[in-house]
Amino acid sequence: MSKLLELPELRRMPSARAAHGLFPVLISALLWLALASRADATDFTVSLDRNIITLGETATLTMTFEGDSPDVLPAVPSVPNLRILDQGINSVQESIQFSGGQTVRISHRSHPFSVVPSQPGEFTIPTISTTINGQVFNSQPLKLTVLKENAPAATAAPQTAFLKLAVPKNEVYVGELLPIELQIYAQEGKLSEMPAFKSEGFTIGKFTRPDQSQTVYNGQRYYLVRFKTYVIPAKTGNFDLGPATAGISVPLPNSRRDFFGNLVDWQNLPLQSDPQTLHVLPLPRENVPPGFSGAVGNYSFSLSASPTNIAVGDPITVTVQVTGHGAVDSVTLPTQKNWREFQIYPPTSDFQPADNDPLGLSGVKTFKLTVVPQSMDVRELPAFQFSFFDPDQKIYRTLTQPAVALILRPSAASLPPPTLSTTAAPGDNTAPASGLIHIKPRLGVVAQLQPPLVQQPWFVALQGVPVLAWLSLLFLRKQKEHLAANPRSRRRREVDQTVRNGLKELRRAAGTGQPDEFFATLFHLLQEQLGERLDLPASAITEAVLDERLRPLNVSEETLASLRELFQACNQARYARQSTNEELASLIPTLESTLTELKKIPA
Repeated sequence: MSKLLELPELRRMPSARAAHGLFPVLISALLWLALASRADATDFTVSLDRNIITLGETATLTMTFEGDSPDVLPAVPSVPNLRILDQGINSVQESIQFSGGQTVRISHRSHPFSVVPSQPGEFTIPTISTTINGQVFNSQPLKLTVLKENAPAATAAPQTAFLKLAVPKNEVYVGELLPIELQIYAQEGKLSEMPAFKSEGFTIGKFTRPDQSQTVYNGQRYYLVRFKTYVIPAKTGNFDLGPATAGISVPLPNSRRDFFGNLVDWQNLPLQSDPQTLHVLPLPRENVPPGFSGAVGNYSFSLSASPTNIAVGDPITVTVQVTGHGAVDSVTLPTQKNWREFQIYPPTSDFQPADNDPLGLSGVKTFKLTVVPQSMDVRELPAFQFSFFDPDQKIYRTLTQPAVALILRPSAASLPPPTLSTTAAPGDNTAPASGLIHIKPRLGVVAQLQPPLVQQPWFVALQGVPVLAWLSLLFLRKQKEHLAANPRSRRRREVDQTVRNGLKELRRAAGTGQPDEFFATLFHLLQEQLGERLDLPASAITEAVLDERLRPLNVSEETLASLRELFQACNQARYARQSTNEELASLIPTLESTLTELKKIPA
């Protein structure tokens, strides 16, 4: 039995020896605090320990004061169907920071409240205001989702430990990002099998590191371990998400303890949650914006262009930043039909997730593209439009950035050549040269003349250089126009480049012992290659396409088996499975041969 995560005992007191060892540390800390100065910085925040709970559970709302605190605790606004009760606990912690070469002592005062819902639904705790030293501080509104109460699945001892699959809602749209949680409740125990769940018809995100807290459920106190991830529906219909499964070891009744007080007798307890049925809706077909490219979520964007004072044919760098909540990393720029007077080159992109979002459900994606005006008639960079579907409002929305004024001047190549005047300047009285020249009486020094340049081979060969350069540029331009008119060809080239770079990254990750980066890159390469062959978005590729899409194309069973093996290896990697460098390196030849076979599938 592998010991992956331990749930500590509810009652565990430190030994006298440990307390004795802490005594010098406490004395040093007190001396340090005595020498430290008081910090002037003040801040006020309000947070929830969880955003999703089940009816019957209690969430904890915590007010935190950093630095100074108010004389009177701020009042908590009343929220219908929520009881927010003061726990009567006021904990104070001190931290030491260094600022400007001085030691600064910062006080952190926390005051918790119990949040008890009386019915399921979505609740918003409004802004809480307080005044500290004459300055007003306002907290951010908090959202809490309360799910319907479902009895835990029957186990050998359901009151000791059980597993729940928490889904905030049961109706989603295709392409909508849905955060979920796998919650393990246990009075005492240690995790022996990482949780997993059935997810046919969905793309699954990576699990975050689990967090652990305490909660009260149906009057009993439990340790709660939460695994967070997200799913994205790939097709419409009714699908079961789950059931989720996990394994936990719990102590036997009257279990013995060793010399150090640790439990000795354990029993394995398999856990299984109830499945959650999701109704996946198609995106509406009415009022679809012309530039809609498949983005689902809630977004905003900004645009900037530089330089704006250029000559015809000079490039302009356009920067577009898309910010919001949803599958931000998979957002693509829509085609702008009103930019016909510009030569547009393929953009580059970079995704930066939000600092407080380990799942990557929100962040900023930055696009940089190069555009070149083609004529002197251009006076502005036309307005840019970005359309997306808002699943909360259930409508399509279109955002528009206004046009950017441009100043265009003629290029040097477009100016007429200078003319040479043969008219004599006024006042020039020089007499014209005579038409007769005196015959030279002597021959002078005789020298051997070089053959004319037109007869020298190097000069003749040099004349072909401009022609070759022009043909090369013409070929490159035709190639870019061909790729622009054939998105499938352009995507095939991009995927080939991605595969070449990805194989290098795989070898590097295998050599340096980085299994998380290795399997993330491997899964990305499978998605890109299969998506290009099947003309599907890379984010829609799951193990389900093996039977649904590849088998009807008469793909060999050997190739399907290799693909299934690679997908399973990636899925196992999400559950913290450790692999050696040799195991990682052994998967690379299988991946290379499988990708080669996939390229033979007719597009």
